[in-house]
Amino acid sequence: MVYQLVGSNVVVAAHSFNPSVFSQTWLARTGILREEDLSPGFLFSDQVMNAESREFGLLVVPPQLQFTPKVTPDRQAALVSEKVGAIVETLPHTPYTAIGLNFFWHIEPEDGNVPALTRRLFFVAEKPICEFFNTDDSRFGAYFSKDVLGCRLKLDVKPIMRETAQGKTECLQFGFNFHLDIPQGNGGAIRVIRDHIARWGEARDQASEIVGSAVA
Repeated sequence: MVYQLVGSNVVVAAHSFNPSVFSQTWLARTGILREEDLSPGFLFSDQVMNAESREFGLLVVPPQLQFTPKVTPDRQAALVSEKVGAIVETLPHTPYTAIGLNFFWHIEPEDGNVPALTRRLFFVAEKPICEFFNTDDSRFGAYFSKDVLGCRLKLDVKPIMRETAQGKTECLQFGFNFHLDIPQGNGGAIRVIRDHIARWGEARDQASEIVGSAVA
């Protein structure tokens, strides 16, 4: 069984971000992203800001900010804490509402038989709904949720098609969202965000453990 972490990000939601604030000058002045580190293909406008560097990607639209680290796993926690922490502290009056730490794992069986894998993991013959999907071409998935690390873990498992160098292939995706609502009106939003992103390593390790249990 082949499985790997294929993506991760931090999403900070707010009643409204102002993407126009995130100009090249502002990013450089705050130390978040130097102009010389900016990769081609960036976009700065009143409705969306999208910037990429070798170390991370940053997307800002009115409902949310998304930060995607590109560094090796051992450097991600420090980078997330430094950059996301700097952004929220520089914009303390933004009405933050929630934050999520997200990790995406892909599992691919050695024989390539994803339908058989999803059947083994999630098909329950005694359940009437499963009888409607008791065919060779059926795929199965699941949703799990629980309180953990002071937040709500939401796990969505489903088969997807992904692009590879060999073309489209099917795999089973585990999408982890460590979600935390930010209390309103107490002035502690930045502290809440800081504390949550500090758990990046713990969240990633727990996600890895869960995926490992599925392929054991």
